[in-house]
Amino acid sequence: MPHPQIAIIGGGPIGVEAALYGACAGYHIQLFEKGDIASNVQRWGYVPFFTQWKRNRSPLAVRLLTEAGINLHDGETTSPGYELARYIRHIAELPVLQNVLFPHHEVKAISREGCLKSDFIDDAQRAQHPFRLLVRHQETEKVIHADIVIDASGVYENPNPLGDGGIPCPGEAALHQKIIYHLPDVAGRDIAQFANRHTLIVGSGHSAASTLRSIGGLMDEYPQTKITWIIRRQAPHHGAPYSLIPNDPSPHRDQLHRDANHLIQHPNVQFYASTTVQKIQHEKYFRVSFSTHGDSPRHFEIECDTVVAHTGFHASSQLWNQLQIPVHPAIGAPQRLAEELIRQNHRTGVGISTGYAERKPPAEVPIDKWRFVQNDPQLLQSGEANFYIIGIKSYGRDAGFLLQNGFRQIRDVYQLISGDSALNLYEGLE
Repeated sequence: MPHPQIAIIGGGPIGVEAALYGACAGYHIQLFEKGDIASNVQRWGYVPFFTQWKRNRSPLAVRLLTEAGINLHDGETTSPGYELARYIRHIAELPVLQNVLFPHHEVKAISREGCLKSDFIDDAQRAQHPFRLLVRHQETEKVIHADIVIDASGVYENPNPLGDGGIPCPGEAALHQKIIYHLPDVAGRDIAQFANRHTLIVGSGHSAASTLRSIGGLMDEYPQTKITWIIRRQAPHHGAPYSLIPNDPSPHRDQLHRDANHLIQHPNVQFYASTTVQKIQHEKYFRVSFSTHGDSPRHFEIECDTVVAHTGFHASSQLWNQLQIPVHPAIGAPQRLAEELIRQNHRTGVGISTGYAERKPPAEVPIDKWRFVQNDPQLLQSGEANFYIIGIKSYGRDAGFLLQNGFRQIRDVYQLISGDSALNLYEGLE
């Protein structure tokens, strides 16, 4: 395949970076994004991220942006998501990506030309059939052909339900438009839903802690502000939601954990571990029913003004359900990578769904568990020849993805595409 046509799906940080890498390596690239470039990052732009800039950008992008005269943030600092979205748009404006990125082009489905899903099982002939991408732009649909496809479409549009066991609880589907599933702008656009209101937060990841802290920041000025916070897992032995990480390499994550642990002591905050949502109704207020689990199970309900479901996201396989891609039944990630993620989680003692929020002893386990997952490019072989899933979507329900993992995936994918294990445009990547 001397001059392959490469299609990339998704205009977020990993998709745009993959397009940049491929274009700089001399490949013909087309990137399709259903909205604006970096639009999903822009949606949570008011939320600060806790990793430093040096971990959120690649050496290649830094070099090209610096040469273009773009002023970049100090690598040791952090910023709100708005700044990350702006950074991605700066990359998109580089000359090397002109006529490469196609915003407002939604990929609806992917197949092989002249092949059904069940054709050419374990047969190299399947790879001789190009991919067919059904692409919608405005009111028009057309088919785009590609030799190689990289899916970096993310998970942000696929939030998990808040009901027990990962399915919607009774009443949830009808109230889907009233429940908040993404990070709200608590102190800004959405303040009326939280100031002097009673909010239910469901979930134990960093999104839940961030929303908790933001609402807690309103309590001095709006003293009637209240929070009920429930998590499905057991609290650690000390009773607080988070176990602190000794010598946490991310001081901002450490501070987020400390702030959340401190806030549950506030008289306006009620915290319940080992608790799940059983039913939700809404008339003037939400009425939510819960069950607790453990030695003394009980049932109770509350009334509240606002419900925030920070129950994570999942990867959708709908785009490629006509391709031969085995998916792990528990994680929802490509099988080969999922098995390695599970091994890493067992080794480092953290939860698949909650990451460091569910970290278990001993304290001596390696801290940066994700640094070692992408040592083998073969982990990115999806099962369908020349089809690669990268970015947070490749991790399925595993909460441990960081942008640096995505940069390593990009490097590894192009080594597979080129057949050159020495190809590396990321010299200096930690």
